[in-house]
Amino acid sequence: MQILGLIQERDKELETILDSIKDAVCIVDENGITKYWNKGAEELYKISRKDMLDKHISAHFPTAILQKIIGEKKAYGDIYNSPKENFYNITSASPLYLDGKFIGALSLDRDITAHIKTAELLNKTQFNLQTLQQELSALNKDRSSYASILGDNSQFREAMKLSRDMANSNINILINGESGTGKELFARAIHMESNREGYFVPINCSAIPEELIESELFGYSPGAFTGALKEGRIGKIELSHKGTLFLDEIGDMPLSMQSKILRVIEDGQVTPVGSEKSIKMDIRVIAATNKDLSKMVDKGEFRKDLYYRLNSVIIDIPPLRKRKDDIPLLANRFVQEYCMEYGVNILSFAPEAMDVLMSHSWEGNVRELKNLMERLVIMAKNDKSQIIDIDLLPEDMIKDRNKSIKEKKNPYDLNRIIFETEKKIILNAMEATGYNKTEAAKLLNIPRSTLYFKLEKYNISKTSSN
Repeated sequence: MQILGLIQERDKELETILDSIKDAVCIVDENGITKYWNKGAEELYKISRKDMLDKHISAHFPTAILQKIIGEKKAYGDIYNSPKENFYNITSASPLYLDGKFIGALSLDRDITAHIKTAELLNKTQFNLQTLQQELSALNKDRSSYASILGDNSQFREAMKLSRDMANSNINILINGESGTGKELFARAIHMESNREGYFVPINCSAIPEELIESELFGYSPGAFTGALKEGRIGKIELSHKGTLFLDEIGDMPLSMQSKILRVIEDGQVTPVGSEKSIKMDIRVIAATNKDLSKMVDKGEFRKDLYYRLNSVIIDIPPLRKRKDDIPLLANRFVQEYCMEYGVNILSFAPEAMDVLMSHSWEGNVRELKNLMERLVIMAKNDKSQIIDIDLLPEDMIKDRNKSIKEKKNPYDLNRIIFETEKKIILNAMEATGYNKTEAAKLLNIPRSTLYFKLEKYNISKTSSN
């Protein structure tokens, strides 16, 4: 009761002083019963004086440092404390003495919850960034150089030369090529040969849903939209700072995003979703597509200004069917790689099997060839074969090859040549005379009846009046 008496003696003066303190002030007696609870404490903990006074401190704060003070009768300064869930304080507490007798304890709590949560947010953001950087590091450890790009075809080597010539510049590049031709390999090689210090950051524009592509590219600030991470997210463009941003399948990027990418290229600035602050960027853009962007521009499906920004240099990668002379080189290299991976003795191709590979259309290009080589190596391992024979090849490939052979025309087939030539001459004569049979017969120097017979023979049915 000594503490209560002291407070009552100077009630107004003491209460005014204690309530003017913004920090939380709590006073307990020698038994841990709360005897004073200032306005700062009420505001901080949302607990009224009525609910606190004359109750043991543990009723609301089971881990309160005041209980330790009562036991040890020792002062503590600037102790990190979390007396309640989601509350974080710096606490100073001291024992109270009157005439040398211990009568209770006093604590002063400074709220640092906002600071802690800011620190947690920062840590999460840093962790997020570190995670993304680790992923990119893993990608870049395996990044390709020109040494890994195979091809002796003249058109292919021309594309390689042009890309190498442009590697050390900061000029934007557009790579054209069908799916599976190796557009990303070229882009990685250009980055590796360049003097860019940052990461190579690939983005497949066709694989990201339209509603997510802006946040993926630009990132977003904390709480930017429903479902967003509380700590926000770093965008892929920001990660490519001082590096190379590779926009694969740029032709599939929505028009609304094309305008924003254009601004990034022109201004060199990125603004995260939900933020008003722009971030200055140093990036080089390499774009790739399997579509004809010039035709898309004409149809209004692709921005003309963005197209001209991207196509400062155009590199055309030929499809595999137009560089079939590279098939043996590529097939043997892939087989070697997979033999090492699967622990198989180096295999060779039977001549007939290679003939099938050479005659295949390869709609999936180099990617299709590589996938097939992996399959063949696995099959050869299971069969303990030392050679890749035609029997290991897919049945549809063999059928297509056989069909092609059957359909192959004999260049010395006289009957076929006469048939095709005569039909063409008669058709040309009919077209020259406006399909007037009489005039056509005179032009061909044959009887009219003969012309009728041949028109029926060659199924030339279009007619006009004599």
